[in-house]
Amino acid sequence: MTKIFFATDVHGSDLCFRKFLNALKLYKADVGILLGDLTGKMIIPIVKQKDGTYLCEYVGQKIVVQSQEELRELEKNISSMGCYYYYTTTEEFELLKSEGKTIEGRIDERSRKIHLGKGRIDELFVQLSIERLKKWLLIAEEKMKNSGIKIYMAPGNDDALEIDTILDESSFIINAEGKKVDFDGFEMVTLSWSNPTPWDTPRECSEEELSKKIEELVSQVNCFEKAIFNFHVPPYNTTLDLAPKLSEDLVPSATQLDHVGSTAVRKAIESYQPLLGLHGHIHESKGVQKIGRTLCINPGSEYTEGILCGVLITLDKNKVKSYLFTSG
Repeated sequence: MTKIFFATDVHGSDLCFRKFLNALKLYKADVGILLGDLTGKMIIPIVKQKDGTYLCEYVGQKIVVQSQEELRELEKNISSMGCYYYYTTTEEFELLKSEGKTIEGRIDERSRKIHLGKGRIDELFVQLSIERLKKWLLIAEEKMKNSGIKIYMAPGNDDALEIDTILDESSFIINAEGKKVDFDGFEMVTLSWSNPTPWDTPRECSEEELSKKIEELVSQVNCFEKAIFNFHVPPYNTTLDLAPKLSEDLVPSATQLDHVGSTAVRKAIESYQPLLGLHGHIHESKGVQKIGRTLCINPGSEYTEGILCGVLITLDKNKVKSYLFTSG
């Protein structure tokens, strides 16, 4: 039997990544899979003041920090919820804000009906994303190198294309994106891309293009009875792809839901009937659903709370013997 621990959408949370590594040992997993979106969404500036203190606007509060001990605690809290901290001056802070985006967060251009060019904030965001990912890879190797557990990671639609190179550089973690990998007689193909979203993310494309990417991947599979489709976006019209309905101004509804998964992914699962479908992308849509013989799972995500959502799956020959959702 093979035990897989699967999690997704940690979005830069240091705490969730460390919990993922701990869970692999705790649940005695043979294989760990962390599927997209690996990077965070926001930069939190820590602005040095003329009197030597630091000012930070964090979780709706203005925080004044005076000691190094307080700064380290602030850094830890920001990193735990998936954000990046950045030390800056009042002068640089004003310059960055003048780009029209905002250093506090990646403002969605479509919701504001504007178009902004690339600038220093975009470069800074990629730089900080890469730095944290490199740190994660070192932590993983240090903690897990003698564990005998295979660990696979892959980006998601929110992740910049630059991070693929960082994953490829690791001599310990296996970058599963865009390829077939084999373990314990099972074949897993992984895809980070999604169908179009309202947020214009780095890895999204039309359903037609997504279908071509999927076909290229599955052409490498020899035995679908023991195949795993590790696709970030869930299949359309399932319990795994329900997200709050958005208004024209992209305000989420508190009462209405929409199916936002991929028709291309659903079609591929219906056609090829792999053993298992592993998905994420829609944080609110934790669940499991069978499509024919294929068991499809989305463990959901609560990374902003520092909670790691996962699922422990036991495979026996060519069947899913059991699955157990975890949260903590």
